[in-house]
Amino acid sequence: MPTYDYRCESCKKKFTVVQSISQHEKSRTACPRCKSRDVKQLITPFLVKTSRKS
Repeated sequence: MPTYDYRCESCKKKFTVVQSISQHEKSRTACPRCKSRDVKQLITPFLVKTSRKS
């Protein structure tokens, strides 16, 4: 499952949420610390692992 990184605009806390893609598209994420829905998704690098050798 993908992980999504966010930063709360109210309390400035950064946090990570593990959600399916469909769940991510349907729901608005709330900050676990202050429960605000004023969060911004952060752009983060990711790693893709394949079974084929290069």
